[in-house]
Amino acid sequence: MAFGLPDGELVEYGYGEWQWYANLQDQWWRVPAALLWPTQGTLGRRVWSGPRAEARLLEEYDGFIVLQLPAEEFRVDALVAKLERDFNRRSAQLIRNRVYRLDFVPYHRPYSLFNNSNHAVGNWLQELGYEVSGSGIFAEWQYRE
Repeated sequence: MAFGLPDGELVEYGYGEWQWYANLQDQWWRVPAALLWPTQGTLGRRVWSGPRAEARLLEEYDGFIVLQLPAEEFRVDALVAKLERDFNRRSAQLIRNRVYRLDFVPYHRPYSLFNNSNHAVGNWLQELGYEVSGSGIFAEWQYRE
């Protein structure tokens, strides 16, 4: 999920399982451990700066559905400030991942099937004022105006 900042930059965040997402330990036999019991979560971040930040982000995710969702500025500011605090709190443990092009830090929320990246996105959308329903185990997103 990416957020526009007042200076024209964008900041992108992602959530996942520390070993799988941050350390690229994505062997098939790690799937049960990553899903069936809580493991270390990770928060990823990437800052897009420069005059073409938005265009470059859209080029990077060409082939994916990218929605621009409106949100009240105070909600965006509060969520970005919270994520930045969480990220900076563990910045001494930062891992730069060249495959995903994100910087990762350990996150205080454990990762599991019942607390995965879909849950994180759902929570962030709720903090932005959106209604979210469903289990969150699968990404079955629908957007209605």
